[in-house]
Parts: sequence; C-alpha cells; structure tokens
Amino acid sequence: MLLPGLNLPWLRYGGDFGANAWSPAGGLSTRHHDEVHHLLDRAARAGTRVVRWFVLCDGRAGIDFAPDGTPTRLQPVVLDDMACALDLLSAHGLRMMPVLLDFTWADARRIVDEVALGGRIAVLRDAVARHALWQVVDPLVGAFGRHPAIACWDLWNEPDWLVQSWRPPARRLPPRRLRQVLEELALHVRWHATQPITVGLASTRGLPLVRTLGLDVLQVHWYDPLERRAPLARRPPVPWSDAPWLLGEYPTRGSALAPDAIVATALGAGYAAAWPWSLHADDRSSDGEAALRAVAGVRNT
Repeated sequence: MLLPGLNLPWLRYGGDFGANAWSPAGGLSTRHHDEVHHLLDRAARAGTRVVRWFVLCDGRAGIDFAPDGTPTRLQPVVLDDMACALDLLSAHGLRMMPVLLDFTWADARRIVDEVALGGRIAVLRDAVARHALWQVVDPLVGAFGRHPAIACWDLWNEPDWLVQSWRPPARRLPPRRLRQVLEELALHVRWHATQPITVGLASTRGLPLVRTLGLDVLQVHWYDPLERRAPLARRPPVPWSDAPWLLGEYPTRGSALAPDAIVATALGAGYAAAWPWSLHADDRSSDGEAALRAVAGVRNT
C-alpha cells in the first residue's frame, strides 16, 4: 500500500544537500529550521505521510568534480544534511522519498556566480565517468539504506526527457544508453539499500525505459500538455510488472482540471496514490495551499 504523500520538493533547488559558492558551509544542517518545521507540520496535519524531496538535482551542490567534469566525491556535508532532513521529517511523523538526480543534469551548462548548473550529460555517456558518479552516490545510499524514515528511493526525476527528439543532440541520450544508466544506478542502490526503489517518469510513455529495473513502485507524472499522448484515465498494460502505480506529480495550479478531479481520475484508473506538486516550489504548476487540500481530501474520502 502506498502512503499519502506530496512533493516538497525543495527549500531551494539544488541547495538543500551539499555546499557550493552560494552556501559554502553546506545545506540544511547549517541553517535555521523554523520554516521547515512550519511546512512539515502543515503537511503532517493535512494527512501527508511521505515527502518527495530532491537531493543532488543537477549537480550544482553536493558533488565535487574534476576539471574535466568527472565526479570525484560526495561532499561529506551531504551526509549531515540528509541526517538533518530525516530528523526534521521524523519529528513530524513523516518519511522521505529522496530523489537522487534530476533531468536538469543534462540541461545546457550555465555558470551563475561561480556555480555550474547542468551541462553534465557527458558523464552519462562515458562508462568511466558514470562509474565515478555511482561511487559518489554509494556513500549516500549506504549511510541511509536502512534508515526507517526513508520510504523509497527515487533514482531520477523525469529521465525520459533526456531521450526526446526535440532535445539538441549534444544534450540527448539514445534510449539504449539511458536504460543502461538507470540499470547501473538501480544496481548500486539495490546493493546498499533495503528500501524500495522507483523512478519518477514524466509520463507513461517512459515506461519502456524502466522495464528491466524491477521497480517496486511504477511512478509516472501527469500535466495537461501530456494528456493527448499519455491520457491520465488510461494506464498502458505492463505485463512485466505487478508493482503498484503512483501518480508522483500532478499540477495544483494552471490545469484545466481541479486537483480533486485529477486525483479521482487517477484512482479510477488504478493508481494506488496521487501526490500533488507542490508544497513549496515556486512555479506555475504549484499551489501549496491546494496541495495540502488535495492531501486532506484523499484522507477524508
């Protein structure tokens, strides 16, 4: 059974776990937590039990890199930041779904105030560099791979965007390569962790990319532009898995459908749970108050 949840998904994108020029001392473990306690308290009161929280994002913090772009190590402060996050969540009776990496890993590289954003797809193309990346992930998953406050590991947020034909070739992976990337990462997480694993796909059209992973939860997302090619009310057949389905993201603002209508459609289609986007992200699909009402509405049905 999947627990009621929602997407936090960050206090500051890419800045909650690890250090960079913007926060040289580190992330959560170096800050005051009044705002976090307030957010988590409201989430728990609404009926939330699991919070989906992004960790390493596009590599802007938490990972040290060699001059050629190869990952060299996980910054030690990431372990402090993760321990802090889990303590904060536990204080409110909540658990965490850490999202290890984001599709923005392969965005066009930008340097903002000495911080490199995205531009790391070359790491995914090279076997040696990928191995270095998994060696960065290993100590994080190893340190918390049996922690009771982690409900499930989400390997990658919306990696299916990396294979889309509209992406420039320099920032695109062949599906075969992306499947290999996800298989390698899943193997490393399975080796170190006892918790379930999932991948937050952008839509049901990405399911073939995770067919060989043996996921414990089939997670897909839905936003209005995806409806024509991946209708919310129709789940495609997946004879290769009997895992429960999670609608891991859906909009709470800017949609033609109200959140309660989205949830009703998803549950009617056989999803075991639906988690709103989002409590705290500042984007055109997020309404924190509506997200809390959506969680509370599920609890009260």
